[in-house]
Amino acid sequence: MRSQAKRLKLLIVNGDDFGASRECNAGIVRCHRQGILTSTSLMVAEPACDEAVALAGEYPELDVGLHLVFCQGRSVLPPARLGALVDERAAFADNPVAAGLRYFFNHALRQKIVDECRAQIERHLELIGYLNHIDGHLNVHVHPVIIEILTELAAEYRVPCLRLPREPVLTTMRLSREHSARKLTEAIIFRTLSARARRLMAQRGIRSVDWLFGLHQSGHFTRAYLQGLLARIPEGCATEIYFHPAADLGARPPSVAAQHEVELLTDPQLRGLLARYDIRLTTYRELARGVGPFAHRGCADAAAPGHGDAR
Repeated sequence: MRSQAKRLKLLIVNGDDFGASRECNAGIVRCHRQGILTSTSLMVAEPACDEAVALAGEYPELDVGLHLVFCQGRSVLPPARLGALVDERAAFADNPVAAGLRYFFNHALRQKIVDECRAQIERHLELIGYLNHIDGHLNVHVHPVIIEILTELAAEYRVPCLRLPREPVLTTMRLSREHSARKLTEAIIFRTLSARARRLMAQRGIRSVDWLFGLHQSGHFTRAYLQGLLARIPEGCATEIYFHPAADLGARPPSVAAQHEVELLTDPQLRGLLARYDIRLTTYRELARGVGPFAHRGCADAAAPGHGDAR
C-alpha cells in the first residue's frame, strides 16, 4: 500500500495582477469566493491596489503574495530616486526585452533596482502584514540581475517561497499543441533562468513548489486543457497553476481570455474533479509551515530542470 505522504497532491491556484485594475480584483475575488482560487499576487503601485488591499481584508483565507514589477507597471519609489529606471510618471518600460537588456548591461541601475525591490517588499508588508511568496510580472523576477537581488532580500525579510517558472513543456504540449514554437522557446529561456534562480534560492533556504503551470498556456486556457492538467498532477508534490482572471464590470471590459478564466475557475464541476484525483487545495502560507511535500521534498529532484517532464 502506498503511503499517505506519497499519494498526497497539493495544488495552489494563483491569480496574478491583483491591484492592476478593478476588473482584475473582481475576477480574482470571484474565483476565490465561488471557485478554486486560493492565492493571489499583489501589484503594490498600481491604480487598484487600495481596493485590492481592502478586499484582502474581507477574505483572510486568500493568501496574498507580491507580484514584483519592473516592466509594464509603476514604481513605488519616485522618479527622482530611480533616475533612468523609470520615466517621469514613475512608469517602467513597456517592452520586457528592452527593459531586461538595460537591467543587465547598465550597471548604474543595479542599486536603484535594489532600492525599488526593497520598497515593493516593504510596501507589501505595510499593506498586507505578511509575505509568503513572491513572483514577478511577466516573470521578471528571474531576470539574472533581479533574481540575485531578490533572493538576498527574500532571505533578509524571511520570505519563504519564490515562483520558479519552469513549466513541464511536454505536458503542456500533449494537452495543447497550439503555439508549439513559442512554448518551446519559452521553455528554453525560462528553464535556463530558473536553473540559476534555483541555485541562488537553495543557498538561502528559499523554496518553490515542485511543479508549475500557467507560463506556456497563459491566455489560452480551455476547459479541456485544465481538466487534463488536473488529471496529470503528480503524486507526492506541490503544484501551482497561475491565471490572470478579470471580470467585466461594464466600464472597460478585460480581454475575452481573462473573462474566460473566471468562468473556468468557478466551474462547479472542478470540485468534483479535485476529489476524483485526490487533489487538496492549499496556499503558500500553508506550505511555508511545513505541510505535505515541503516537509520532505517528495519529488523536488525530479522536478528540477533537465530531469524529465511530468506525465
